[in-house]
Amino acid sequence: MPEIINRAHAPHASNDGVYHLQLKVGDVAEYVLLPGAPERVPIIAQNWDNAREMASYREFRTFTGEYAGMRISATSTGIGAPSSEICIHELSVLGVHTCIRVGSTGSITPDFDLGDLIIPVACVRRDGSSALYVEPEFPSFADTRVVMALTEACENLGFRYGLGLACTVGSFYIGQGRPLSEGGYWPSFADKIIPDLRQARVTNIEMETAAQYVIGYLHGMRMGAVLSVIANRVLDKWGDNGGEEKACLAACEAMRILAAKDKK
Repeated sequence: MPEIINRAHAPHASNDGVYHLQLKVGDVAEYVLLPGAPERVPIIAQNWDNAREMASYREFRTFTGEYAGMRISATSTGIGAPSSEICIHELSVLGVHTCIRVGSTGSITPDFDLGDLIIPVACVRRDGSSALYVEPEFPSFADTRVVMALTEACENLGFRYGLGLACTVGSFYIGQGRPLSEGGYWPSFADKIIPDLRQARVTNIEMETAAQYVIGYLHGMRMGAVLSVIANRVLDKWGDNGGEEKACLAACEAMRILAAKDKK
């Protein structure tokens, strides 16, 4: 006789919303921006009218408001792919169909300087989480419509930007070829991480985008990302240089463009 297995479906929050985001249907728009840092959510919302905090639980903080007459939301995902998976799944349950990651990244090419914006068209999958969804040969790619909207937004706003091929890594230190400390643990393969990626013409390295693209796609969602360069590994430079605010505004404008085209 087959064994009966308890599948342990996700519980509900105390307000009967989804468990981790603490949100109910109607709390978020169908168009959602995905910053990593919770403190970036109100920075995004500065561009909106009638912005209101809907929930804040662990790394997940959500605001909803209006941008250029459209309803829009932002929910922080935290750092890394596992928390992104939770966020994207629960947003899908709430009826969200379009997401744009608004994050930061390290450039591994001299073509992008501090404060520039990178729109990743596709990603190398080293995030860990997406491999638990689908085989490693499955590509991680942005929705073409979202990429086009982001490029149009950057052109309209006069921001310096470029398309990129990102590498998403489930590690901030060794996995990105960044030493733990002077004289600390350092495997020999770590010396080759950045040089090998540069040989493959990868433009930047970060920690969320590949997983968001794959998991969002498998949930039937349109996914994209705009990343501000806060470090250049080749030029040994570090700093925001206004990139965070530009990425936030570009993502809002891209959502406006997408919403307008969807209405047609």
